[in-house]
Amino acid sequence: MNFQGMNASESLRKQSMNRSIVRIFSALIVGAALCFTTEQSLALIQSSRNVLAPSRAATASLVQFDDPYSDFRNARYSNAGLLSEGDELKLGMQLHREVTKKFNLTNVGLDRVERVGQRCAKTSLRPNMLYKFHVVQSREINGFSLPGGHVYITTALLRLANDTELASVLAHEIGHIVARHSLKTLQKSQEYDEIAKSIGELTGVAGSTARDIGVALGQMLGSQLLTAHSRDEEREADFLGVRGMARAGFDPQGMITMFQKLQRVEEQDSSLLGTLFSDHPDAGERIENTRSEIARMRRGR
Repeated sequence: MNFQGMNASESLRKQSMNRSIVRIFSALIVGAALCFTTEQSLALIQSSRNVLAPSRAATASLVQFDDPYSDFRNARYSNAGLLSEGDELKLGMQLHREVTKKFNLTNVGLDRVERVGQRCAKTSLRPNMLYKFHVVQSREINGFSLPGGHVYITTALLRLANDTELASVLAHEIGHIVARHSLKTLQKSQEYDEIAKSIGELTGVAGSTARDIGVALGQMLGSQLLTAHSRDEEREADFLGVRGMARAGFDPQGMITMFQKLQRVEEQDSSLLGTLFSDHPDAGERIENTRSEIARMRRGR
């Protein structure tokens, strides 16, 4: 037997086995390293996601921050802390008497305003108020409202707006009445205590009490104290208006096209715009707010 050949074969076999063991060991080390690296990578990715992705609370806060109407969504409206509804009706009656002295009211277009306005009033958040709609003869494109359910639209606005756009203006003015904006303004005035006392004592439309309160209210109307509103009040009326007109079956896009028309009038001749536009949020902002709210309504939120 050739022992030398056998020793050589045995030596080659052992070397081959050693190389295989080394390769297997190396593969195990690389695999372990890859696993470790993968776990680290996944952990880092997850960590970065936690850092970059906002929490639900943070997302809600961001949405709330971006919502121009967030302060009004859960609002509850009543006369609590203000004039009672009975006294509000008396106040509205006296204010309307002063309006008839200051403005020329007309029946031109009144049927149309009444039809569209009552439809919006019935779906407002104050549907039981007895709303009264009036048309003012004026070249100004304007609309305003007073306590007790009185809403006024000018003939110039009637010529400018189609029915859907008219609904947006009337629903906006009804929104002011729903939110009691004029009553809240009156409460902050220096004359409030005297007016509140006189209104409470008022039993009719005649007499010295009615005359005295008429003078005070006439001065308030002249200064537009009860018809000019803050930017936040205008936003609230826009919010209540776009939702109210939609509930009444009018296309809420009418509020956008109305703002766009007012925007064009302002660019051409701003003197034609009355208090409907003065001290309000600018038209661009109101258009974007309305678009956002319409999208929210369509999502069913």
